[in-house]
Amino acid sequence: MVLGVFVTLAVSAGLGFYNASVILQAATTELDASVSSVSGATALFFATSGIVSFLAAPLMDRIDVRWFYLAGGVSGALALLGLRWVNSIPLLYVFFAFFGSGFALAGLVPGTAVVARWFSVRRSVALSIATTGLSVGGIAITPFASRLIDDRTLSGAGPWMAAAWLIGVIPIALLLVRTSPLPLGLAPDGREAAAPGSASLAGATFLQARQTRFFIFLAATYALIFTAQVGALAQLFNVATERVDKTTATAVLSTMALSSVIGRLIGGVVVTRISALSLTRVLILTQATSLVLIAFATTRTSLLGASALLGLSVGNLLMLQPLLLAEAFGVVEYSRIYSYSQLFGTAGVAAGPFILGLIRDLANYEVAFIVGAGANLIGLVTLALAGSVTVARAAWADPSPA
Repeated sequence: MVLGVFVTLAVSAGLGFYNASVILQAATTELDASVSSVSGATALFFATSGIVSFLAAPLMDRIDVRWFYLAGGVSGALALLGLRWVNSIPLLYVFFAFFGSGFALAGLVPGTAVVARWFSVRRSVALSIATTGLSVGGIAITPFASRLIDDRTLSGAGPWMAAAWLIGVIPIALLLVRTSPLPLGLAPDGREAAAPGSASLAGATFLQARQTRFFIFLAATYALIFTAQVGALAQLFNVATERVDKTTATAVLSTMALSSVIGRLIGGVVVTRISALSLTRVLILTQATSLVLIAFATTRTSLLGASALLGLSVGNLLMLQPLLLAEAFGVVEYSRIYSYSQLFGTAGVAAGPFILGLIRDLANYEVAFIVGAGANLIGLVTLALAGSVTVARAAWADPSPA
């Protein structure tokens, strides 16, 4: 199960999340377009992904999740195939809208929902391994896609990327992924049910969850930290190039990605020994510190060190969001709960690169990254306001009014 989610996330991230900026850069050159005229395309990609995930989530809690992987595999492949006919800026926006839909249906929401349902005792470890597929996709798949686009242009690379998407999503999901252990007569963690039909999954309904203080302030926290995180990642290559050179910039991105993989795997084990909420606080502070260090880093060594620290927070914070929601609200309507929280996070993902880029143009990168660090510190405050997982669980487990 974890392997299936790992592979599908690697493909969707390698050809989607990380590859979106590569496609956008190539389109800027091939369409002879200004950066400002196409800058909204990736924001549309993430916004569409968030909205489609939220709209599809109620069904993910009720019908076989493999239907969504099938839909995401087909729609994502058709969108990539459609790059053959993207010859104008409006068509580029249409492409990213459709591609965002495919990315949503074969991405984080169905993947984390499946893992959350199948694991309870070792959920953090399972989620850390599965979501590492995101970083592996960026490291192993995106460079090949970038080279393919350089060699064949978007029109020529589109069919090849479409085939890779189709093969990497649909067969893997159909063979390895199952919505829940219950239809197989199993309980979470692969345990046998005590008696036929006795296994059940506990949890809050979506309406119960969204009314809690924990849900509201956790969503606000992730909107803030994703604004800073993704904004910093989008500007990291540019700041390293500006201050040192392109070779250093490439090394900085590779260091950050590798640190993200290692950090997530370590974090999945660490969170079995300390509370997920405590680890989240530490990592938000770690991310804020890394952004301050990047703000004032002017040498290759200092940039590499700061990017490694940033990588430790990037991978783990993404893994901890679904883990916190599963701990607080269970898995009965997990897909809907997570997708709604992710919708707020997606707003930060879409806005982050624009906000930090605008601050850089108005001032400089020092100010931009300091503002990013400040957003993380505000996130620490909103996380404190969320309260504890125990209180959040009591809000739906207790029949009395929350």
